Amino acid sequence: MDRNGADGIPDVLVDTSIDEQVFRALSERPRRYALYVLLDRESIETSELADVLTGWLYAAGRGMAGPEERERVRRDLYHVHLPMLVDAGLVECDEAYTVIELSALRVRVLELVQWSRAYERRTGRDVRSTTDYRNGEV
Repeated sequence: MDRNGADGIPDVLVDTSIDEQVFRALSERPRRYALYVLLDRESIETSELADVLTGWLYAAGRGMAGPEERERVRRDLYHVHLPMLVDAGLVECDEAYTVIELSALRVRVLELVQWSRAYERRTGRDVRSTTDYRNGEV
C-alpha cells in the first residue's frame, strides 16, 4: 500500500496532495474510529455509531460506560466530530446527522485511513485497547 521514503516515514503521511483538513480530521481517535466503522459498513445510523464508539473508547478496562458516557460521545459526535468529518469530505450525512455514509474517497485518502487503522492495530492502539476517553484523551 505505502512505500517508505528515505527517512522511513510512509509517503502517505507526507503526501502534499492530501488536504490539511483530512489530517486534522484524523487527528482524534473518535473520528478515526468512525471512519474505521464506515470502511467496513459504508453507512450507519448515528445512534448506532455512538453505541459502537462508546464501547471502543471505553474498552480500556476502566469500567463500564454508562448512559452519561454514551451521551457525551453522542453529543461530541453531533457537535464536533461529524461536522469536521463532513467538512473534510470524508463522510456524508443528512442535515440532522441521522445516517452517516463514507464519502467516495480519493485513493490517497483511503490509503491514509487504511494505514492509520493498520498502524493502530500494529502498535496495540487499536479499538480493542484504547485509552480512557473520560480523561479527555481521544
